[in-house]
Amino acid sequence: MKYFYCILSLFVSAALWSQELPGTATELPGASTNVAPKAPVDSVTPAAPQKLELDPATKKELEDVVKSNVYAMSKRNVTLVLNTIHPESPLVESSKDMLTYIFARLQLRYTLQSIEVKKFEQDEAKVEVLQVTQKLSGNAAFRDNRIKLLHTLKRDGKKWKIYSSEALLIEYLKY
Repeated sequence: MKYFYCILSLFVSAALWSQELPGTATELPGASTNVAPKAPVDSVTPAAPQKLELDPATKKELEDVVKSNVYAMSKRNVTLVLNTIHPESPLVESSKDMLTYIFARLQLRYTLQSIEVKKFEQDEAKVEVLQVTQKLSGNAAFRDNRIKLLHTLKRDGKKWKIYSSEALLIEYLKY
């Protein structure tokens, strides 16, 4: 597991504080490098990918988990954040320590710019999120950033919760 939504934003930001070139986009290791093969000359151009059709109630449930996680992070409430994380996620225990450390040292602003359900199955969903995280105050180094995350959500009983997250792109902001 690579991360939980906003927690990942903090983890990734913390891990990358010392990188050079703020304000530039950074492709993360593991990003896809596949090149589409050339189509034969007589082939028909493929249709644009169709948007995922999902019932509005399920879509709202998935989006609400992400929004609740961001809200809990903004309130600096470890218990609320952990309530949005799947209990079988391997990073639950380490997240408690990391959140306690971060919340004691930083006040951050989290702004969701977009949420899009990319894949949906009965007990698992992939949700892409574009989020901006900015330092408001604190005594720890932090670089404001825009991060694109791909969250994997799984059912915990009847509720959806964040199981893992993958950072697809981090862009450090210049002011």
